[in-house]
Amino acid sequence: MPIDHTTTFPAGPDDVLGVLTDEAFLRDYAQALGARIESVDSDPADGSPRTTLQLVVPTLGIPAVFTRFVGREVAVADRRSWTADGDGGHRGVLQVETRILGRTAAVRGERRLRPTPQGTRSTVTGEAEVDAPVVGRQAEAAVRELAMVVLRREDDVLRRWLGSPD
Repeated sequence: MPIDHTTTFPAGPDDVLGVLTDEAFLRDYAQALGARIESVDSDPADGSPRTTLQLVVPTLGIPAVFTRFVGREVAVADRRSWTADGDGGHRGVLQVETRILGRTAAVRGERRLRPTPQGTRSTVTGEAEVDAPVVGRQAEAAVRELAMVVLRREDDVLRRWLGSPD
């Protein structure tokens, strides 16, 4: 199930990336999700930063048809690795996964941070995938909707960190 989310920020791509890879920001973002943090790692990796979050996330908002399978919370691994795109921006490879009853639910994609005259345009594209033959498409739609909620919350926290009122 495709994911496509675009927004803008009033700061340059380097500043946006600096916040997105800041451990304190990652903790603030997890708190905004209502998640319990198991571990946070931010590695600058010589200009190719990587972040890894291990979270336990409440399942509020998951469609009722799935709640009996997932329980009240799920463990989620959120990994992101960044490189310069050669055009003044950055490209991040995103991989967010959880396992439920031995099946993987994942969001895989990329985030591009591109310079604009007003700051940065951020575009997230990817796919929500659920390894469940009978309910896969329905579950992927639910994962996609949750991913969009998470992206909007991340944007809100990022704007606050960048000092933007929007």
